[in-house]
Amino acid sequence: MIIPGLMVIFTPLIIGSLFGPKAIAGYLAGVIVSGVQMAISSSNSGGAWDNAKKYIEGIINYFNITI
Repeated sequence: MIIPGLMVIFTPLIIGSLFGPKAIAGYLAGVIVSGVQMAISSSNSGGAWDNAKKYIEGIINYFNITI
């Protein structure tokens, strides 16, 4: 987890120093938009997995299946 943490810290610094303030603004805007999209997708996926788990548990309880 050290390498991903260093990437998070140093990528904006490197992009900003190499390409300037417009590049860093575009990079940060892209990161924010991508993060929001992933957060929404993850929350929907988590709800779907939870509903599937409850459905399967309901079937197991209804038919008294032991695992």
